Amino acid sequence: MSVDVIGVLELISMADGLNTLDAVVKESPVTVLKAEPINPGKYLIMITGDVASVEAAMDIGLKIAGKSIVDHILLKNLDKQVIPAIKICRAPEEWDAIGLLETNSVAAAVEAADMAVKEADVHIVGIVTGNETGGKALVKISGSIGDINSAVSSAAAMLRNKDQLYKDIIIPGPHIDIKGFICGN
Repeated sequence: MSVDVIGVLELISMADGLNTLDAVVKESPVTVLKAEPINPGKYLIMITGDVASVEAAMDIGLKIAGKSIVDHILLKNLDKQVIPAIKICRAPEEWDAIGLLETNSVAAAVEAADMAVKEADVHIVGIVTGNETGGKALVKISGSIGDINSAVSSAAAMLRNKDQLYKDIIIPGPHIDIKGFICGN
């Protein structure tokens, strides 16, 4: 089965997060991709499944979470690179340029990654969503300098409009010695 729908709920409260997670999985037959506390004391829920199930689960999740919601997204027609990039960082396929999009929320990073890969011929190296981010997230993409410029420019503009962009950086011709550090060493 091809996974092309994702729902992300990011809450300011861990207790509300667990309560919301329970309601989400009771509402619809969804697959939980991630459900965990993230810094600083937030709770992250990522789900997938068929469109109707994810929509119903997100509706109940937003209702139960209420004012605890920090950010959320529901993306349909998700690019096939996004979910694997959440799970594991992969070495860059092309080493001409690296694009970095640092966001204020995980939900915004997922949306930015999907937009970037649809905007240009780029590879999503990884999407950092864990506790090491202090509540932020980081999208790492690789490709030709022209494609990276296009992808980062579009995704950064969308993030700015949502007040979710922390920093966007393009590294043209990255030194080979940093290649091992792109996914951590």
